[in-house]
Amino acid sequence: MASKYELDQMLKQSIENTNRLTKHIEALWIEIGEKQTAYYDIKYELSTLKTDHKELLQECRQKNKSISKAQFQKEWLEHCDPMKTDN
Repeated sequence: MASKYELDQMLKQSIENTNRLTKHIEALWIEIGEKQTAYYDIKYELSTLKTDHKELLQECRQKNKSISKAQFQKEWLEHCDPMKTDN
């Protein structure tokens, strides 16, 4: 059986270990919070970029339709009445 002094030392050591582990766990939770914040920031940025990409794609499609329509009109006018086209 351990003496009173040895028990006191073991108790102090256990308290020190508990305090050290508690601080370590707190630091880990802080790190987890920072990583979650970074994750949500990246997720928001990705969402914004996807939205911008969709908008740009739609604009390009509209321009492509406009260009195709203008090209068709030009070719049609050249075919039907070559004197009306200016280039």
